[in-house]
Amino acid sequence: MVKKKKFALTTLLIIALLSVGTVLLLINEQKNKIQETEVKGDTVETCQEYEEEISIQLEKLSLIRNWYLKSNYVEQKEINIQLELPEDRDIKVEYLLDDTVLETENSYSLSLPVDSLETGEHRINVNIENCSNTYSQEKLFNVSQPVYVVWSIDWEGFDVKQEYLDQMAQISSKYNAPMTHFFNPYIYLYLNQERSAYLTNWVKQRNESIGLHLHMYSKLVSAAGVQVNNSIAWGSPTGNGHDTPNTTYNYNEYTKIIDWSIKQFEKNELNRPTMYRAGGWFIDEENLRVLNDLEFTLDTSGRTSYVHGRNQLVGEWSLKSTTQPYQLNSTDQNITSNPNMNLWEYPNNGGDSWAYTSEKLIERFRDNYIGGISTQKKVVTYVTHPHWFDKEGPNIEGTLKYINTMSYGTDSGPILFISLDNVHKDIVKL
Repeated sequence: MVKKKKFALTTLLIIALLSVGTVLLLINEQKNKIQETEVKGDTVETCQEYEEEISIQLEKLSLIRNWYLKSNYVEQKEINIQLELPEDRDIKVEYLLDDTVLETENSYSLSLPVDSLETGEHRINVNIENCSNTYSQEKLFNVSQPVYVVWSIDWEGFDVKQEYLDQMAQISSKYNAPMTHFFNPYIYLYLNQERSAYLTNWVKQRNESIGLHLHMYSKLVSAAGVQVNNSIAWGSPTGNGHDTPNTTYNYNEYTKIIDWSIKQFEKNELNRPTMYRAGGWFIDEENLRVLNDLEFTLDTSGRTSYVHGRNQLVGEWSLKSTTQPYQLNSTDQNITSNPNMNLWEYPNNGGDSWAYTSEKLIERFRDNYIGGISTQKKVVTYVTHPHWFDKEGPNIEGTLKYINTMSYGTDSGPILFISLDNVHKDIVKL
């Protein structure tokens, strides 16, 4: 009987001890779980929080443009990245340019000068490391030399209809294509004072570049104190010296004609011209020496070989449609690699909208640039006459519309519409 009681007590004691042990074990495990959850939970929540911020930053990451140009005439001269991430966390940022790690003073920002990059397609990778995880974003962009397109206007010295002036202004505004005006002082002899003043002010108020354009009109030549000589002409209907080549007049005579023209600019509050284009593109080395000696900076009469007018007069030029600006030689104006003058030649390589359709003008453009990244600066120059804009307007607008599909302005390519004097500043690094 006594043995049975002892066995029962022992059994109860063992059960009690097991129960207490189980309760203590459960309490201890619960404590461990609480501690573990608190420690791990804090880290997980923090990592998740910054993961979201990093993802947002990478989604927002933008280079602003797809196309960047090595030109003084664009605003975006640097490629910039700015990240907004907390400074008090161990977040590491790495930038790679075409697989090359870039060193930066501030890991949350990057600034790359465009001029320091090679022309071509590039990629930037942004890698952000947080809590042993790495998040990445890649951006592609193009770096190109500019392809400059110049829309130049040859003023013949006659009146121009207001509707044509309005159309020219509208096209210029539509494509953000400034006009480079080659103005003709013959209007001060041919038109009345009120009308010549109006045309002068129309050009001045546009705040665009103005050069000099001359045809050898009899009245103009006489006004300059030179004996008129119209024995040679290409045979335009206008006559009266309009179709007399500049080349008719020798060095001294031509000096007087150019000097008289400069004085007319000054009298009518136009800046002294430093750019020139000869009527009918007819100019020779002797004429060009006059421009050089009178400190003109550039001529833009150069072009491909041509025969002009009903008299089939042969021009002095034999350039290619792809000829780019070059410094002139005083004994051969078609030599592009042996300069001995300060004067530069900017060929009218794009053609003129009077003789060429849009298709032909575009073909000339494509002779110089067919798309994509340009490894060299290029210039394409077009000529339009305001007096016959009913015919020429559709030709030049169709051309500009096509070119605009590759323009820097629409972030579609390296094309910049620009004035000729600004092209010259970039080419010669003035």
